[in-house]
Parts: sequence; C-alpha cells; structure tokens
Amino acid sequence: MGRVCRLAKGGLFLVLLSICACGDSVSEAPTGTEVAATESTTSITPVDFPNSSFFNSSSSLWAPQSSSSSQAQQGFSSPQIQPTSSSLWNSQTSSSSVKNIPLPNNGIPYVRITAADSIDTGYVACSIEIAGNGQYESIAPASAKIRQRGNSTRLWYDKKPYRIKLDNKTSILGLPANKDWVLLANYRDQSKFMNAIAFDMARYMGSFPFVNANRFVEVEINGDYMGMYQLTEQIERATSRVDIDTSGLLLCLDMDDGPELSPDAGNNFYSKVYGMPVAVKYPKNISAERLEAIAADFATLEQAIVSADYDNVQKLIDMESFIDFILLQEITRNVELEAPRSMYLYRDNTGKYHMGPVWDFDGGFGYGWDEDTKEYFTSQSWILGTGNPSKSPYNCTAESKNDWGMCNGTNMRFNSYDGRAVPGFFANMFANETFLAVYKARWESLKTGILDDAFTKLDAYVLQTAIALENDATRWPPIRRYDVEIQSLKAWLTERIDKYSRVLAQY
Repeated sequence: MGRVCRLAKGGLFLVLLSICACGDSVSEAPTGTEVAATESTTSITPVDFPNSSFFNSSSSLWAPQSSSSSQAQQGFSSPQIQPTSSSLWNSQTSSSSVKNIPLPNNGIPYVRITAADSIDTGYVACSIEIAGNGQYESIAPASAKIRQRGNSTRLWYDKKPYRIKLDNKTSILGLPANKDWVLLANYRDQSKFMNAIAFDMARYMGSFPFVNANRFVEVEINGDYMGMYQLTEQIERATSRVDIDTSGLLLCLDMDDGPELSPDAGNNFYSKVYGMPVAVKYPKNISAERLEAIAADFATLEQAIVSADYDNVQKLIDMESFIDFILLQEITRNVELEAPRSMYLYRDNTGKYHMGPVWDFDGGFGYGWDEDTKEYFTSQSWILGTGNPSKSPYNCTAESKNDWGMCNGTNMRFNSYDGRAVPGFFANMFANETFLAVYKARWESLKTGILDDAFTKLDAYVLQTAIALENDATRWPPIRRYDVEIQSLKAWLTERIDKYSRVLAQY
C-alpha cells in the first residue's frame, strides 16, 4: 500500500521539509515516449518577470510577511496580492519589448507566448519560446497558432487551457517532435496533480502503448503571467502517440463531441447497441458511407459485450487494456464514464480495438461538483456498482439481469451509484465468470505497487515545482492550499484502494 505523506502546513520551506521527510529522493518520473533530455540541472532562484515588480526578490512571495489568522489556518505563508497591483496581470507591454526580456528560471521550464490577437476558441497566430531551464533543451521563438480548448474548464474558469499548433514539427521538453500540443490549466484541481497521477497509474499498468506525458511549466502570454500548466501531447494518430496505420480508427466516446452537442458534424454517431455518442477522431473528413461502416464495425464489438461472450470479446478488443481502463476509472472514481466523456479507444491494423489513451480526470477523485467550494474527495461510492450483490455488476446473477439477459438498467445503462448510470458497455462483461476472475486477478497484481509508484512520482513533482506552485497560488488564489490538498489526495486514494480490494473479495 502507498504511504500517506503528511505535508506540513505553512511556508514553502516547511513544504519542502515535509516532502523530504516523507519519501526517498527521486528523479523526475519518466513520462510518455521521450527523446533524450539534457542532464544538467539549474538551481532554483526567483527571477524577475516582464514589466513587473511582483516577483522581485524583495517581493512578499520571496520574503513572506505575517498573514491573517484565517490564512494561517489554511497554510498560507504569504499575503494575497490583488491582480490590480501588478502589471504582470494587466500588462501594457508591447509584444516587441516582451521578446527581449530573458525568460525566468524557477526550477521548471518557462513558456512565453506572444499572440497577435486575443485568444479565444478560434486559432490565432502566435510565437512560442521555451526556456528548458537546465532540464530540457530550450526552444527558440517559433511560429504557431493557439486557441482555447476544453469544455467546462474553458467556459467556467478564468485560467484557460490551450491548444497549440506549431508550424513545424518540434521536439518539446524531451518529447518526440510533433506540431500539436496542449496546455492543461488544472484550475479546478487544487492539488494541481490529479491528471498527472492518473496518467502515471495508467503508465504503471503497462497495457496502454501511449500515455500522455507530465511536463509542468510556467506560462506567460503577451507579458501576463498565467501560472503553472501541464504541457502534454494532443491525443491523435501519430507514430509517437496513437500509432495506427491508415486502416485504423481512433474513436472517442464523448457526449460533448457526439451528435447531441455537435449535431451538424459529419464524424459522429450514436452507437447502435448502447446508444453512446461516438466521435471519429481518425480518419478525418469521412463520407457518410464510411461513417456507417465504422458504426457497424463498432456495433459488432458492442453486441459481443452485450452477450458477455468472453471468447468473442477478447477476439475483438485487447482484454488487458479493457480491464485496466475500467480499473483506472474506478480507482479514480471518474464519473465522466457515465456520460461518457473523453473515453478514447482505437482499432489497429489487425482489426482489434484497444482502450485508451486515458484522458480527463477533472471530474474524478470524488469531485463534489460545487463550483463555489471546488471540493474533491467527497465520496467513495463505486462507479460500476453500489457493493450490493443484487445490483452490482461484480456479481451479475440471473436474478439481477433484465429481460434482455443483461446486467444493466434501462436504455442499455447500468444503474449504479447515486441514482446515476454507466453504459453497459463497461459493465455487462461482469456477467461472465471468466472475465470476473481475470479482472480480480489483474487487480491483485496491481494493488500493492500502483500507489507506491504514483506517490513517489507525486512527491518528485511537488519538489520540482515548489516555486511555481507558490507563484500559481498567488496568481490564482486557491480555496485550499496545494499541500493540504495533496495530503487529502493521498489519504483518499489509500482508503479507496483498500476498500476496493475488500469489495472485489466479496465476489
């Protein structure tokens, strides 16, 4: 079982001490398929930001003053500074003057973006420059396009996530060359590392050929400091990403990208058996006839799952990735499985489907969906069942099947937790005893090491990003300190792993 580090409340110095006391010193976790990075390291020192005195060494960020009692109780070590006090947030700096200012080094790479226009949902031209800061090779200013990305994360929050498309394929931060990159804001997540820890658990499982990288960077746009972001790959067909040939398919089960919200798109459909919204990510620009052929092929897999026919299903889908995909959604309590949203799968040139890449865990980890509190860790209920043998897919008996012989509720969905439902696509196979036995055996092989590995990497991320985390917290004042939230994240996951082992042992 993973250990729970109790990170000290208070200043940055105490945070660093608690990290060192909780675990061994570790290097940065390997992420994704990478090319060689530079091996030198650079000391972490605060550096002036463009046209702003906010981050000067004399600033309160580097010399914390006494805080109010309420802030002290939450672990704040420095006073909150209003955005209007700094031209960093209300920059009048011209693009030409910004380009000539050295990029800061706060221990992680620094990304400077200079856009020709304001950035919205449509692409605008920009230049992007990256300082590797001793960890990776720096990138000289390069031409690109940028836009906002995401759904709720874009619409609800001021700290926007971004999609970047370079003019030329470029290796960024040790990752294979490509044009398409993503900057995740992780604004709702007060710990800043939930997506990263989910990616790392997927990587530990070993059944997903491609898992997104975790590269933490500070970002500046047109002279405005935007905080700490997670730079990672765009999920797409590419040799170093979803490696399929021209006969392959890349699909996404996504209510926000399916016929419901994108009725005029020519690349989506409702699946024939489960009625799930399916978006075709590859191939592009398909004909109506090709779309129908893809829907029919996918229906063959759905029908095998409906029948809970293990022998047939394992011929159509890679069983290891299918099981690990379900396990990861359950470990993280990712309620996006119910919609579904951002659930990727692909078909390779052999005609076999594979689940993944995994993506989007903002709605996981027991999120309470209260945008005022942005509170996670509110529930330990199960995505695929309540733990009641008469209702749980882990024990799909003859008595619990419906008139179609399936272990689910109405509309091909399994009624599970809190009155909600998950598509039977992810639940019906539990009616098969062979599948259940393989699923339980897989969990037994994972449960001991998966959190130890994830927590070791998490400790390394926190140590590496210590200054950037404080900068981000000052730019976007959090409801709860990241160190307190990380402690809660570790405790919640440790409890969940233990409870899940006991639940599965019942069946």
